[in-house]
Amino acid sequence: MDSQLPKVKILAVSCPLLIFIFFLSPCFAGEVDVDMFGLTYHLQKSGAVRKAPLKLDDAGYVVFNPGLGLGYDFRDDRQTNGLSATIHGGMFENCDNHPYSFVAAGGRYRKYFNKNTFFETNLMEALTYGNDTDDKHYKLAPTPYVNIGLGHDYGKFSMTYYLSFIPKDSGGDITSSTAMLFLSAALSF
Repeated sequence: MDSQLPKVKILAVSCPLLIFIFFLSPCFAGEVDVDMFGLTYHLQKSGAVRKAPLKLDDAGYVVFNPGLGLGYDFRDDRQTNGLSATIHGGMFENCDNHPYSFVAAGGRYRKYFNKNTFFETNLMEALTYGNDTDDKHYKLAPTPYVNIGLGHDYGKFSMTYYLSFIPKDSGGDITSSTAMLFLSAALSF
């Protein structure tokens, strides 16, 4: 039987690591992000997923990929400009509606334009766990991850909208046939 669930051995290793990262790290974080994943745009025609269950166009270039993640920004204060270390992790449905999970670490640069509006960019290296459309077996793979975001600070929280880029053949089998753009948002406290 071909199960879409991760193998027990991988869960036994990854669950304690995720618990350590996500439940102990907030003690040191200046900002906690709740990531909401949403849309994927396939940049090459050969990478379109025509059979995607949640495609938003006939060709399968644009696909809805729901998911949630959690991240931590280790800056002193959410309203501080400059560089900071970040970690993120999450899970979303890939274009074939199979779970795709990741943990990532890297840096974030944030610059406020005025008192409440800011620009930021994240550059991270992710360890992904997923499968390709043609291969139902899950595997771990390193994947580079970069995004740019525009956000607004509402006082007690901020909201940031991101455009992310994943290069073709960058790892994780999710990009074996195309480079992709992701649209997502983060609610930060």
